[in-house]
Amino acid sequence: MTVFADQPARHDHTPTFTGRLSASLGARVTLRMHTTLTVTGVKFLLVRSGELETFPATVVAGRPGWYEYELHLEAAVTRYAWQLELPDDHLNLTMSGLHRTRRGWRDWFQYLAGYRAPEWAWSSVFYQIFPDRFRNADKASDVQSGEYLYNGQSVQKVLWNTAPTRAGDIHAHYGGDLAGIAEKLPYLTELGVNALWLTPIFVSPSNHRYDISDYRRVDPHLGGQVAYDAMLTACHEAGVRVVLDGVFNHVGSENAIFQAALADETAPGRGMFTWRADDASRSQLPYHAFMDVPTLPKLDYSSPQAQQEFLAGERSVVRHWLRPDAAGQAIDGWRLDVAHMIGAGGTDEGNLELHRQLKAAARQENSDAYIFGERFFDAEGAMHGGGEDGAMNYHGFGLPVMQWLSGQTYTSLPSKLGGAELAGQLWDAYHALPPQVALNMFNLLDSHDTPRALYQLGGDHTRLRAALTLLLGYPGVPCLYYGTEIGLSQHEHGAMPFCRAPMPWSDVSGPENGGDPAVWDMALFADVQRLIAFRRATAALQRGSLRFVLAGQDTIGYLRELDGVRVAVLASRESAGRTSAVILPDGDWQDALSGEVLSGGRAELMLDGGRMLVGMGGP
Repeated sequence: MTVFADQPARHDHTPTFTGRLSASLGARVTLRMHTTLTVTGVKFLLVRSGELETFPATVVAGRPGWYEYELHLEAAVTRYAWQLELPDDHLNLTMSGLHRTRRGWRDWFQYLAGYRAPEWAWSSVFYQIFPDRFRNADKASDVQSGEYLYNGQSVQKVLWNTAPTRAGDIHAHYGGDLAGIAEKLPYLTELGVNALWLTPIFVSPSNHRYDISDYRRVDPHLGGQVAYDAMLTACHEAGVRVVLDGVFNHVGSENAIFQAALADETAPGRGMFTWRADDASRSQLPYHAFMDVPTLPKLDYSSPQAQQEFLAGERSVVRHWLRPDAAGQAIDGWRLDVAHMIGAGGTDEGNLELHRQLKAAARQENSDAYIFGERFFDAEGAMHGGGEDGAMNYHGFGLPVMQWLSGQTYTSLPSKLGGAELAGQLWDAYHALPPQVALNMFNLLDSHDTPRALYQLGGDHTRLRAALTLLLGYPGVPCLYYGTEIGLSQHEHGAMPFCRAPMPWSDVSGPENGGDPAVWDMALFADVQRLIAFRRATAALQRGSLRFVLAGQDTIGYLRELDGVRVAVLASRESAGRTSAVILPDGDWQDALSGEVLSGGRAELMLDGGRMLVGMGGP
């Protein structure tokens, strides 16, 4: 059940209702609830040692409608609810709203004790870069056509601004490099982003580099260690954090450990991989591989050696890049490729325990490291703070938002999803997570694995603006895919490799470079720039609560609140210039971008995709 702002009882994670987040085991935390209903009493319902216990809540002196309970933290995760007693009825208040029946534990409020979130991520706006396609600043490091063979095919150097093709797929190298990222830092900081996620940068034969040959060396075709050191230093000096892509489910088939194991059954690293014993029913490969792709042999984490090499060992890959170098520089976190598939015996067995090992090692090197996993589907079962801090929120944000705006799924299945069902999906995914974890979730609209946002929306820039407004206002950590801010799209149907077009810089044009760049949508860029600035300046958007205010067929809106500051985030999928029926909470509101002042209550507003309104009064 979606919780709306007009619900007559309220409790959430913000300081108004929760004394503090992440208090240690054994500590006491004051929890408060407010209601406008006429109640005869309020009880606090607590799950303790698997049993449900009931305690009286205390009236807060001098504050009508306010009740509180001092919670003693006896477990890492405490589930609780409030019971409102009425003259002839009773209601239970949980994260799922007000109900007469007792909801399942999944719907209850939860307090996560002793967990330290990387709160810098909450105030960050990320930008995803696929290095080969962002900027070529060092042509001396470019892959040359015919330089080597990979998987039986020659690699090719491709002219910038050439549209990706299926034939080129993993073998077409455009020459983007780490020096290019450093060179374009002024552009990124002007846009307002303050954190980068780079897809893999380690030695690999393909353009995507998810088939890593050497995890401890930066690919020379990206400029090598020298370019990496310069880029990382420049980023940190500019106040930009850097998260690298950790490919720990599989290695590349040219990886030396795998090559030795493949050639010799007695090789020391043989146990790090899962070998098929006369099993040709699913694959002709003698080993397990990611999606049975021969170039991506899967690691077997039943092997202590694999655990030590990649995750938890004193010299593991996870630790290596988080450990400060001689200049005191280190990355700020890891994005974990196909995090849900990491496990033992060619499966995902032991997945959560392995992520706990990884997280513990990462935190020992950097107590503020941000660790988030690629979990393309429902990630709720893994999101308890012990392993990854959060997950890529495809399930709980990106895919349903884009489905609503585009009228189809990311695989092009037609959909009549309306705003009410969208709000229900968003709330369902949000409400089941501990508050800090919900704020850690990595929100995105598109990526190197999905069709470009503008392409999914049929080139509709108004709907893209709606998507970006929802993204930059939603709980969690927002991330832009490079080029989305200028309306970069794609030329062919599908996802990979067409969604990986090169960034069309204005100084890389002309026939000698493959054609003129796309025309930048500078109005969109300016809107995104303003939205990012407002996001970064507004604590309510970084750590505030969530309640919905609007859920029509073609419109959706939610409220973010913190310490008396209210921001209404509204979006419409209707054409530009059309008005939408909106009911705003009481008080005056001001458009965060245009400055227009509006009154609360029922109104017909021109949303033109999306708007953010700041409450200027009222409750």
